[in-house]
Amino acid sequence: MIKRILRIVIAITAAIMLVWFIAPVFWNIWHIGCWVGILLCLAVIYRTAFASHYHKMKRKMSSKTPTKVLLRIIQIGATAVIAYCLIASAFMIYAMIPWTGSSDATAVVLGAHVMKSGPSSVLWQRIDAGVDYLNTHPGTSAVVTGGKGDNEPISEAQSMYENMVKEGIDPDRIFMEDQAENTDENLRYSLKIIDENRLNRDIAIVSDSYHQLRARIIAHKNDRDLKITPVNTENTRPAPIAAYPSYFVREWLALPVELIK
Repeated sequence: MIKRILRIVIAITAAIMLVWFIAPVFWNIWHIGCWVGILLCLAVIYRTAFASHYHKMKRKMSSKTPTKVLLRIIQIGATAVIAYCLIASAFMIYAMIPWTGSSDATAVVLGAHVMKSGPSSVLWQRIDAGVDYLNTHPGTSAVVTGGKGDNEPISEAQSMYENMVKEGIDPDRIFMEDQAENTDENLRYSLKIIDENRLNRDIAIVSDSYHQLRARIIAHKNDRDLKITPVNTENTRPAPIAAYPSYFVREWLALPVELIK
């Protein structure tokens, strides 16, 4: 009876998450994290809501040696994937935790898409977090980083700069890096600007919480001795809230790639 209730709870949770992984399409957000999340949810729903069919298929596969071996490989693979996801999630959550670092650490605000109408929801949240950080730490500066993509009207750095100034931040406190095309270049070019302007090399990375671990890994590739603190965005806008699980899953896939580069 307890197992049955547990399966129902897990199945319902997976169904809710399935809808959550599909939701980003309504904000024109669609990437590999959405697909992987959907497949994982469907697998969990099948394993729990259709347990009798699963066990019937398992018995049938176990009756012949080739399919029995295949079943064992699938089971080992599934166990390994679950273990990796749990471990990766634990490290990602740990990397999100703010700590009391240097009070004048230089903020590095990572870019995101700029639309014709202005900053995307994700970028707005990073702008908001950057403004909050600078207001809370009046003695420090920020590097806003991000180039101009083919489908962007202006560079991500320019968009952040203009909107942070509108929010009352002194322009002299904001340094622009408008050439970067990815997170590695964001951080590498930003550190160069920090050195050229003799800013504090302790950095506060302003980005989404799920992105903090990979950003930290990339930053430490550039300088192992960097002192880094995360400044997480708040999911106060609809699109980031809808897309959060899919981006979290996408980070699961991106982390091993980043580690072996």
